[in-house]
Amino acid sequence: MLRKNFVQKPLIIALWLLLTSVITNNPAKAAIFTYQGDTTNKPIWRRTAPGDPPNRISGQNAGTVGMSVPYSVFAFTVEQSGLYRFSSTVPGATSPANGAWDNFLVLYKDSFNPIQQLTNVLVANTTPNDGIVAFSRELTAQQKYFLVTTGRQTADFGVFTNTITGSVRIVPVPESDLIPPMLVAVAVSSLLYQRKRDIEDSTV
Repeated sequence: MLRKNFVQKPLIIALWLLLTSVITNNPAKAAIFTYQGDTTNKPIWRRTAPGDPPNRISGQNAGTVGMSVPYSVFAFTVEQSGLYRFSSTVPGATSPANGAWDNFLVLYKDSFNPIQQLTNVLVANTTPNDGIVAFSRELTAQQKYFLVTTGRQTADFGVFTNTITGSVRIVPVPESDLIPPMLVAVAVSSLLYQRKRDIEDSTV
């Protein structure tokens, strides 16, 4: 009996060391969510100034009308609380100092109202000159967030690609202005499928 326990104990230790090695060498992969959009001909708002969080609207301290620029909104939630990274690039951007236009990101929680720019705002950031915007933020699971992509100046608008990176899945919310085209695509697919079925039924 003593010999049996003596044999089992090293075996258990070896299995535990193997499991520890597997966990250590295979860390959980980050969730990456990427989407594209275009602020051309989108609604106009008077954006916030940069800040963490921003404490004024563009032009407020200078007594000017500020920057009124097109914007696009992406609504989402996350499945687990943690640190998430946000980045936005425009065509031609290979660094924070080049690209087709100068993009600007603003993150909100709970709700977004373009005429109450400082309500629920978390962070706003831009680039020095046409390129890549990036920042990180702690997010809470099941909390609703809104990522606003806009321009730094009135002439800044166009195509963009945004990426959100975190520990778990990022889930789009139907309120996003990027969702209707997706729904239209689904509706068209369903219509084509139904039309195909109708044709097949009529030939039977």
